Amino acid sequence: MTERIIPVDIVGPIALDLTMSTGSIRVVVDPALKQARLVLTTDAASGPSADAIRDTTVSLTGQNLRVRVPDVAAGIGGSTSIRMGGNTMTFSGGNGVQIVNGNVHITGHGGGKVFVNGREVTATGPAGDAVTPISAVVYLPKLSVAAISTNSANTVVTGPLARLEYDGTSGTLAAERVGDLEATVTSGSVIVGEVSGPLDINLTSGSVNVGAYSGHNARLNLTSGNVRVAATSQATGRLSVNATSGSVRVTGAGHLDVRRRVTSGHVQIS
Repeated sequence: MTERIIPVDIVGPIALDLTMSTGSIRVVVDPALKQARLVLTTDAASGPSADAIRDTTVSLTGQNLRVRVPDVAAGIGGSTSIRMGGNTMTFSGGNGVQIVNGNVHITGHGGGKVFVNGREVTATGPAGDAVTPISAVVYLPKLSVAAISTNSANTVVTGPLARLEYDGTSGTLAAERVGDLEATVTSGSVIVGEVSGPLDINLTSGSVNVGAYSGHNARLNLTSGNVRVAATSQATGRLSVNATSGSVRVTGAGHLDVRRRVTSGHVQIS
């Protein structure tokens, strides 16, 4: 295993700017914590993932913490299929098969097993230079804010975060309580329990679900996908909905200043 603990030499809330393409991200907001810290781990003791942890860049300017974790997938994302003579070969980044510099890496929750004509021929030797998932756990004091950019990492936020800017191509985001929320989602899933400040959603596909919105300004912009928001009686101001396609459902919004622009799809506001 490789582990790197990064302390933050400043007392009080910080503004986290984290870019991490794959793996898992966990943000823990602890009201009793005085100083932030970041922990990066992977199961491998050597190889691309261990190197990525060691090569992660960290800079602190005032209360602004900037963290960049190298992309161990080398830009390989989604899946690519090649068809030749009636046969199909499929390559995918993340959990799957990767060909990097002529080496074949097989990773995944199934243990990286190899089958030929239905018979397992998996080697039992050491993992070597295989790409293993990287886990980032960030501990933040109260009143901290975060900007997270990822390709496919699954992100979990526990505790009250003052502001969250999330930019995800795929993967999932699950957050308990957020003050201001700005999310740009190309696919994947976003689930937030409570939003008490401005809400700004840009969705190309996938889904966004906000359990309780009590802010003063909401903008929902979607090209496709599904958005579900439950407004509370504390919510005020304008609710703007711009839907090219997809589905939007907002409940508890009868007292808000609703503006809608719908090209196609289904929008229900009650």
